Amino acid sequence: MRKVIAAGALTIGLSGLFSSPASAHFPWINTDGYTLHSGETPHISIGWGHRYPLGRFLQQEDLESMSLREPGGYAIPLRASNSVEFESEEALSTPGTYTVAAQRKTGFYTKTTEGGKRQSKEGLENVLRCSRSHMTMKALLTVGEDEGEVNSTPVGHPLEIIPQANPSSLRAGDYFPVQLLLYGKPHQGKLFATYMGFSTEKDVFAYTAKTDKEGIGEIRILQPGVWLIKAEYEEPYSDQTVCDVEAFYATLTLEIQ
Repeated sequence: MRKVIAAGALTIGLSGLFSSPASAHFPWINTDGYTLHSGETPHISIGWGHRYPLGRFLQQEDLESMSLREPGGYAIPLRASNSVEFESEEALSTPGTYTVAAQRKTGFYTKTTEGGKRQSKEGLENVLRCSRSHMTMKALLTVGEDEGEVNSTPVGHPLEIIPQANPSSLRAGDYFPVQLLLYGKPHQGKLFATYMGFSTEKDVFAYTAKTDKEGIGEIRILQPGVWLIKAEYEEPYSDQTVCDVEAFYATLTLEIQ
């Protein structure tokens, strides 16, 4: 299955440019190395913005949770080394693919004619739009020489991108299959993907795909490097007097050699 949404022809010849429809900031996981030697300790931070990989960093106080799971699924403790950086409490020695997972604290954001407010629309005047956002992010780290099966067990995020192949086994030109889950069930939606260095423009991605009824979609690996995959979804908020929409964002970062 390869359902790709084609971009319209551009007179300047940049047919690979795609823009994400949402205007909200989104988070992603950074690390000082996605491919590690056995015995190394990763240093992790959370990027925040519109222009991957440029932007700010989320503070420790902004996060609801963060975890690091080894190939078998067991949790490895993380500690904060400063307000924006985290590291594992032990070196990563078991060969395989590790999963870093994090969730930003859920919160309201209301846009008014006077500016934005980090609250619901209750009590506000001249409201343009209110959203309650759930933002989650994951990253895949490869330790040692590993081209075995990737751990595809969901971590339980409300919107989640699940890898279906080991990044270590892929090269430029291959397709990277993923599954998109919403509330733990397969979801048909769009996937936006880009690689580090492709563009510094706001919300511009190198590739867009669509998932099928099983939630499966494929990203064409256009070149080696660190990649980001993003998904988003909105639904009406349960009480329209409080807020307009419930918004979900999920990202996955990984490296293709």
